[in-house]
Amino acid sequence: MERKKLHIMAIGAHVGDVELSSGITLAKHAILGDDITTVALTAGERGAPSSIPVEEFKEMNIDSASQFAKMLGGRSIVLNYRDGEVPENEDIKFQICDIIRMYKPDVLITHWKNSIHKDHMTTHRVVVDAHFYAALGTMERSKPAHWAKGPYFAENWEDAQGFEPYVFMDVTEGFELWKSAVRKLWLTENSPWFKYLDYYDALSKARGALIHKDRAETFAIDPSQMRMVLSSF
Repeated sequence: MERKKLHIMAIGAHVGDVELSSGITLAKHAILGDDITTVALTAGERGAPSSIPVEEFKEMNIDSASQFAKMLGGRSIVLNYRDGEVPENEDIKFQICDIIRMYKPDVLITHWKNSIHKDHMTTHRVVVDAHFYAALGTMERSKPAHWAKGPYFAENWEDAQGFEPYVFMDVTEGFELWKSAVRKLWLTENSPWFKYLDYYDALSKARGALIHKDRAETFAIDPSQMRMVLSSF
């Protein structure tokens, strides 16, 4: 039976969040022929080093997100919220709802609910509500309602508190594409205080060992969805 083509959408607070935390999964799906969309609510411009002006760094990040997505045959969307100031209101929830309805992803990925970064926690709550709004047929918007599977919550070193991996994704065949694509991000190899590439490389190897694969990425789900229905053993 021919496999149905999927569309995977990953929504992060900053450029780099989903590319690092779920990027190998996105790369694997790209290799499978699926559509990929990355969405960043901010460009992550306040992570600029002292040697690069903030506005210049913002444009660099937007361009690097585009290059990453293009290497996966996908698209990048970067919204214009300020880094460190992602709001939690109905306007941003409806904006993301409209993006979901417009692009019609089959699967949605975003941040886990706890984090050391306020933008990550806000993004989690905003996306969860936007996912609900997008699927609600009686919520009238310019586009018809659309339901996406998930959201699945990616494993991010900043979002570790209370994160319990539930889904283990074998991403072995996506690793090399991801490793090439993620180098387009400035922080991957230039961050002076965190070894992003080393960390996510090692994490994928460690998670893979747990499922007897070379590489894996893990995702949490809403605890209310953790159920198994059986008629018998």
